[in-house]
Amino acid sequence: MIIPFESSHAYELLENSNNESLRPNIEVSQFVEDMVVPDMSFTCLTENRDLIAAGGIYLIWEGVGEAWFLGSNNLLSSPIEAVKSVKRYLNSIMKDFNLHRVQAMTLESENDLKRWMKFLNMKEEGIMNKYCRDGRNFIRWAKVI
Repeated sequence: MIIPFESSHAYELLENSNNESLRPNIEVSQFVEDMVVPDMSFTCLTENRDLIAAGGIYLIWEGVGEAWFLGSNNLLSSPIEAVKSVKRYLNSIMKDFNLHRVQAMTLESENDLKRWMKFLNMKEEGIMNKYCRDGRNFIRWAKVI
């Protein structure tokens, strides 16, 4: 089930996640303030209304957006439901906001995330070496229509 994203969801998701690959590499308050755009972000719930994940897109410039995603440990028990919801909502946002490109990044070491990105019809564009403060490598992905 998809509902509109609220900033409290970010804090709750991160409190319920011990998986580093599901966390952003920045302070959550900065993340919510800088990256969450109304009508371009969502929260995915289980049938019991437990938070699974949240995601969305923020505009870089006209026609191009950057995707973001936060997951909880509940994601591990409902991965198919979550990825189908994310795919459906990503396509809807791209259409509604006339985006011809949405890009995202994942840790290079996270093979499960690579499968997710491919399911979302995103294509790998390359490695961003030592991209973050701690020197880890990321992969740049993009969906272009």
